[in-house]
Amino acid sequence: MKQTTPEFSIRPPLAEEADARRRASVETVDLGFAVDVLRRRKWQILASGAIVVAAMFGALQRMEPTYSAYTQVILDTRQERVTDVKQVISDLDVSNSVIAGEIVSLKSNLLIGKVVDKLNLTAHPAFALEGDDALPEEEKRRITILRISSGLTVTQVGISYAIGIAYEAGDPKLAALVANTLAEEYIADQVESKRNITLRATAWLQKRLGELSTAVEEADQAIIDLRARTSEENGSNQETTERFLVDLNQRLVATASERSDARVRYEIVTKRLEKAGLTSVAHVVSSSLLETLQRERIDVAREQAVNADRLGRRHPEMIRLNARIQDLDRRTEAEVRRIIENMKSDVDVATQRELALQNQIKEIEQRLVKLSAAAVKLNQLERQASATRMVYENFLSRLTETNAQSDFQRPDARVVTVATAPDQPTAPRKKLMLAVAGVFGLSFGTALAFLLEALTRRIHASEELRRITSSPVMGLIPYEQRRRRKLDWLAHELARTDRSPYMEAVSALRAQIFDVRSVGRPKVLMVTSALQGEGKSSTCAGLAAALPRVSTSAILLDLDLRRSITRKVFDLTSQKGCVADYLAGKIDLAQLQPAEMPWGLTVLAPLRSVTNSADLLSSQRLGELIDRLRLRYDVVMIDAPPVLDIADALVVSRHTDSTLLVVRSGKTPRVLVADAYERLQAAEVPVIGTVLTQVRKGHTAAREMYRYDYA
Repeated sequence: MKQTTPEFSIRPPLAEEADARRRASVETVDLGFAVDVLRRRKWQILASGAIVVAAMFGALQRMEPTYSAYTQVILDTRQERVTDVKQVISDLDVSNSVIAGEIVSLKSNLLIGKVVDKLNLTAHPAFALEGDDALPEEEKRRITILRISSGLTVTQVGISYAIGIAYEAGDPKLAALVANTLAEEYIADQVESKRNITLRATAWLQKRLGELSTAVEEADQAIIDLRARTSEENGSNQETTERFLVDLNQRLVATASERSDARVRYEIVTKRLEKAGLTSVAHVVSSSLLETLQRERIDVAREQAVNADRLGRRHPEMIRLNARIQDLDRRTEAEVRRIIENMKSDVDVATQRELALQNQIKEIEQRLVKLSAAAVKLNQLERQASATRMVYENFLSRLTETNAQSDFQRPDARVVTVATAPDQPTAPRKKLMLAVAGVFGLSFGTALAFLLEALTRRIHASEELRRITSSPVMGLIPYEQRRRRKLDWLAHELARTDRSPYMEAVSALRAQIFDVRSVGRPKVLMVTSALQGEGKSSTCAGLAAALPRVSTSAILLDLDLRRSITRKVFDLTSQKGCVADYLAGKIDLAQLQPAEMPWGLTVLAPLRSVTNSADLLSSQRLGELIDRLRLRYDVVMIDAPPVLDIADALVVSRHTDSTLLVVRSGKTPRVLVADAYERLQAAEVPVIGTVLTQVRKGHTAAREMYRYDYA
């Protein structure tokens, strides 16, 4: 039956609260941890770097050296003005896009093909292929062009107008030859391209000039024919006809005015004749004869009046005068009638003249319309002929200029750097590649080291352990090198009279648990771990051996019935009886006597392994044994089996006051520690704290303990 004392009974926090605290804890970047990872895995990192460097060295030994020749051409922006003649193809308007286009031209298979043909590279040994004799010449040329393209690099030099041409080959002389030939062919191609374009332009201009010459002749002939036909049909030109029309219009206006005046006079005379007779008409018309007759009648009438009183009416003289007056009156009437007839005739003549002029004007207007239409067509023909003649003259002038240019063409680029055969290979750059390989190998090894650390996520520091378990870390136990070589290293360590680092750490742990705790010391303390091999047995034995040194009686009870380390480490020949036999009921409590070690350690352990340890630990006899030991000793240290995989530790915990969870530094994964702690919490096992064991100097936790030189 489990017996506990309230003064040192500790109620563990609930699992939910522990999880909440772990989730709330903030992970911080620990540079010291990174340094510790690098220190722990330095051989792995160095091995990774060495392997990569060795692999690169082997690859470099099999690589053939290549040589790079370099030449430069610059796009020339300066203009040579031999004449003011405009070129057929303009010079380059240098810009970034133009430079990019020229780079593409330099890398084109057409230009490289010219280099291949000029140097006859298909027959060069550097481009020889196995079985190339069976290939057609065109296929060998294509393959050679591709191989040259693969070794060719064309780039713009900074922000200048210069273009760098670099070619790599196994033969330094061949590299320089190909680079220089490519630059020369590029410049020659520019000149040849301009010359070909000029010749094509000349041929086109000549052909076009022939067509334009015929067109000019046809246009001129059409103008001559139209003018002749117009002159033949109309008899005069448009200008003469227009002047004649103006004259006719003026004459028409004058004639119309004369006709109007004559009609008015005639109408006045006619109306007066109808109303007052001829005598009244005679006073409004005028003529020389009528005036003479009127004067003569006045004279005769005056003479008649003078003689009338003297001679009388029947006097012959008077009769003669009357006859004379009558004759004058008849003559005046005849003259008046004649004048009236003349006036009517003038009206008729003016009317006929006006009609004739109107008809003539209509005829002239029709002729003028025809002349205007002919003039419009003539102007159109003249404009067409002028335009054709202008184009002909321009083409003739351009043909003359182009013929003058055909023998003088300048390239748009020039060579500024001539490639020379390099003395040293440019590739492979062995030192650089080995350095890069070393950096890559070390980087890969470092990344792999941190990846493995991230995947394993093991406990390296007390702060990590504190966050996971939400329990205080009671102490840190250093790693002992003899642990690997001898199984009885613990016995030698406990038997030492001097204060070793290991025993100092155990003494500090003892003081933390039993001396400095304000709630009192535990009577029965169980020491367990998540897995086997984490140092729980050595820690439990060390505490049991350290307590008697401070006048505290203690006994080590090993209840790891499946795999007891205590009986292997200590020579338990002085122990009477086996714990497993006692729990199995084969012996009684009086026959079970502990072993007393010379250095003051009292041990009670199973002397054989069993498979039904859970059944034995669940028996009532275990409680009786612990109660007896509780009464006899101040502290009972129980070395319990691991918590995970088996339930032995949980069964033993029913008889303990507190539990100490041991975790191996740099070895135990975090998830297993968390699982073990949660399992203890779920079983309501009071965990007094944790201990980080086997702390090496390369671990992060070592910074918390290796601060004092015990030598």
